[in-house]
Amino acid sequence: MSTILTRIATAAAALTLTAVLAPPQAALATPTAPADPATPPPSLVEASSLAAPGPLKLVFGSLQADDLEESGEDEVRVELKEPDGSHYYIWPTNGDEADTTVRTCWVWTSYASDCSAGSTQRAAGPYVHLTGAPGATFTIEVWEDDHIGDDLLLRIPVTIGSGEGTQYINATSPSGKGFSYRLAARIEPA
Repeated sequence: MSTILTRIATAAAALTLTAVLAPPQAALATPTAPADPATPPPSLVEASSLAAPGPLKLVFGSLQADDLEESGEDEVRVELKEPDGSHYYIWPTNGDEADTTVRTCWVWTSYASDCSAGSTQRAAGPYVHLTGAPGATFTIEVWEDDHIGDDLLLRIPVTIGSGEGTQYINATSPSGKGFSYRLAARIEPA
């Protein structure tokens, strides 16, 4: 199965350390001119200039309900859809929906969250961790569960950038819909 994104189990995430070595030619080259003291030796050059960026991860920060689609509470979920039509339930991970009241701000990752002052911050719990390569495209969707038919609250098309630096994803429901949701996420090196 060839999908753009690779699922990584939350509990099985691991760190991989990669050493950046100077190109072999640099160790063998004899400079013809004195070395420029402002230029670092090849072994200290930033990794991004020596190697292509590695996999990038999607980090969910927060989802805030500023105004609900229904009265009382909404039951919301986050999905991710790929261009080939495949989709994943990202949150909640139990395949259900999260009961959400007005001014609730679900927080997955505190350093990436964007909760407004006066909101009620709640721990969102785990979500499905995804990685992708630069240029990958997908859509993040936030849905409200309904007995009659589910309602789309947010649709955010995303194209992963070059991988140099953090790519921020901040979206708000279109105005005039009778509800208002805000999602904050980012793409960063895995």
